[in-house]
Amino acid sequence: MLNRRLIRIKTFQAIFGEFGQESVRPATIVNNVKQSMRGMGQNLLAVLSFGPEFSHFILSERNPSEFKFQPSSEDKKSFALITENPFLQALKEEPEMDGYLARPTFDWQQEKDTMLLIFKEIKNSDEYAAAMSSSLSSQDYFEFTKFLYKYLLLDSVEFEQLMEDKNIFWYDEKIPILKSLEKVFTDYENTNRIKIPSLFRNESEDLQMAEDLVSQYFEHKSSLEESINKYTPGWDSDRITKIDYVLMMMALLEFKHMPMIPVKVTLNEYIEIAKMYSTPKSSKFLNGILDKILNDWKEQDLIHKKGRGLIG
Repeated sequence: MLNRRLIRIKTFQAIFGEFGQESVRPATIVNNVKQSMRGMGQNLLAVLSFGPEFSHFILSERNPSEFKFQPSSEDKKSFALITENPFLQALKEEPEMDGYLARPTFDWQQEKDTMLLIFKEIKNSDEYAAAMSSSLSSQDYFEFTKFLYKYLLLDSVEFEQLMEDKNIFWYDEKIPILKSLEKVFTDYENTNRIKIPSLFRNESEDLQMAEDLVSQYFEHKSSLEESINKYTPGWDSDRITKIDYVLMMMALLEFKHMPMIPVKVTLNEYIEIAKMYSTPKSSKFLNGILDKILNDWKEQDLIHKKGRGLIG
């Protein structure tokens, strides 16, 4: 779930937040980045918990047995589709999710208006209609559940706004979380069991990469700034956006001071991050400057890489 680009992004955000400050404590920045990285696990659980909490909301707020009028067969089937859903029941009973639900970081029961809006939107979908016309087999329940979560992350404006309010890193984390959800679905389809995916590919390596990026940035800050000034003689610091400046600094430190990361990976990653966070012309600007510095440093034998390198 936590890939190398996201580590770079989280490190960039933490460094950028301190850009221009007179007093900076790298150790504090490292701790903030690591905390943000570990927090993704809780954010995944927050998204997963929507399903069981949504089921509880329908059970308590939309129960046909409590209607003043005689509920129709459609009312009862719609109720069962969510409250008797085998996947949501299994998810609720999964030990890690059960522990999270006991002390959630995100309380969905405080967001009943949003859940009601989402429920009304879902009832207008083709996937809901397909489920309602089915026999509600285990596979029917499962297909509807996959649609529910993908709808939340890809189509629901209400869910998007709520997550952005609750999680300042939602824009960065949404797609990795969606990929983790897809892994949960695949495991369930193959084993009929819920398995919460691991946050890290390799926790010690991922955390060390973030720590290295921060420590190397501040250790070599002066020399990296001199390199940027040397290769952008027609640009004073005010003409280069702060975002581009920090991204160039991070790319240069990876070129020169992180020997296990191939230069091509570094170059591609920071160009892509610039496309995400900076101006429309930034990626071309960064590509031109970094490519020129890289070629000169290679001629001066200043780039020394070893090993197969870290990819992704």
